[in-house]
Amino acid sequence: MKIAFDIPPDIERALLRKCEELGVSPSEFVIQLLEWYFFKRKRDIPKEAVEFLNFARKKGVERAKKCRYSDGKYCVLETYSRLDIDSEPQPLHPYECLFCNYFSDRDKEERRGKKVFEDAEEVYSVAKLAAKILAKELEQKIYRPKMKVEKEEIDKDDIRKLIENW
Repeated sequence: MKIAFDIPPDIERALLRKCEELGVSPSEFVIQLLEWYFFKRKRDIPKEAVEFLNFARKKGVERAKKCRYSDGKYCVLETYSRLDIDSEPQPLHPYECLFCNYFSDRDKEERRGKKVFEDAEEVYSVAKLAAKILAKELEQKIYRPKMKVEKEEIDKDDIRKLIENW
């Protein structure tokens, strides 16, 4: 791998002076400087912050998988809200899902639907049982409308006559 830096002349002189003081070549000094920068940054982060970030990332990934607008990799709302329709959809970042206002839990909706169905079945069975008990107890007092049933059948010819006479 080759890395090239454009360094202003005054910083270059200071860098060369520092290399001469330490007795290190400029390339080794830059490598050590980069290692110090990246490894020092990792060591300086407190353990609590790392735990918090890991927890937040984990929750964001869970929300991305459970959201009804997401398949775990891409967000439909974000993809369609972009102005440039021809561009490729951007993969989800867990922190975006963590703070999304449009999050809708797929599992919760499924559980809610099942519970409503189970409740409806339970209410239906209780109502059926209550109707049986009432019918048995109040058999004599229940109102039964008397319906007049015609024994004649209506033919097609009768219907035609009715329509013609109308």
